[in-house]
Amino acid sequence: MDHDATLGSFFMFPLCRIYTSLSHLRNLSIPTRKASPADGASHLPRRWVILVVVLWLTLIAGAGFAVGVWLLGNYLVVRASLRPPRTPFFMTPRDLGMPYQSVVFPSRDGVRLHGWWMPAPKPIGVAILCHGYLMNRCEPLPVARELWKVGFHCLVFDFRAMGQSEGNLCTIGDRERLDVLSAVDFVARTAPGLPIVAYGSSMGGAAVLLAAAEDPRIRAVAADSAYARLDEAVKDWWCGTLGKASPLLHPTLWLGALMTRRSPREVAPEAVIAQIAPRPVLLMHGTHDQLIPAYHAERLYRAAREPKQLWWAEGCAHVQARYERPDEFYTVLVQFMLNAVGASETEEAG
Repeated sequence: MDHDATLGSFFMFPLCRIYTSLSHLRNLSIPTRKASPADGASHLPRRWVILVVVLWLTLIAGAGFAVGVWLLGNYLVVRASLRPPRTPFFMTPRDLGMPYQSVVFPSRDGVRLHGWWMPAPKPIGVAILCHGYLMNRCEPLPVARELWKVGFHCLVFDFRAMGQSEGNLCTIGDRERLDVLSAVDFVARTAPGLPIVAYGSSMGGAAVLLAAAEDPRIRAVAADSAYARLDEAVKDWWCGTLGKASPLLHPTLWLGALMTRRSPREVAPEAVIAQIAPRPVLLMHGTHDQLIPAYHAERLYRAAREPKQLWWAEGCAHVQARYERPDEFYTVLVQFMLNAVGASETEEAG
């Protein structure tokens, strides 16, 4: 082999090795790692992720809708409660043998109130009689007749937003106390110098207690089936209506506070009844009252100062004593009012 051939082989050998190596690399396949079951669990397919998100959004939207319907229902209940339908008149004083005249006077905040004035032939005092929730001036007329017969001028009137009186918002005792105070103003002008007594049933009873705590012109107060505190009375109403489901309507308390601008917790005759003393207070309550349970009367009685009296109508429901136990009811009430004005039933009969 000559020198040139040997030199060519020296340079060609490395090139051939490089070519051969590249050829082997080109034919090789790089192994890939197979997916494990764990990888599949941690990387869900995209459609499953979308399904989970849609499901959560649906649940959230459904819960929001349910809460909205619940609150809307509470709002409608509050609106219907504070703007109740007006009960038509079902009797007049003439039906009970009493003369009367229609009167109109403004409440302390300007709301015009309508009522009936029944003058007594030989007056010994003036009785203001206040109806309950959802009622009108017709309701206390039987009570007025008994007091009229013993010598009381009597005034019955429609609370605001009820009967024929103006206004479109009932506050179940709070602003109704202003109506009672304006009734006192009216009878003081109409029959000056005569002692004034007040009677109220249910909401009317709470209103006369609240008013008497402010106005000493009210000589005596009789409250039939009154509540001690409005927020607890509302809960009792719902409990009597819905039973164990009544907490569903508890939002009506703060919704009502927004509409009336007064917390029902602050509408509390028991907080002010002590201020009525030394004027006498008569509390009358049915032992089977499911609407305003008997504990309201017990708390009012404990909070009041002497002279005070609590008469239980055994077996009677809400404001039913005058119908179910009339002899006892009217005897207790009339004698209480006569004592308050310094008269006696015997003297009046004579």
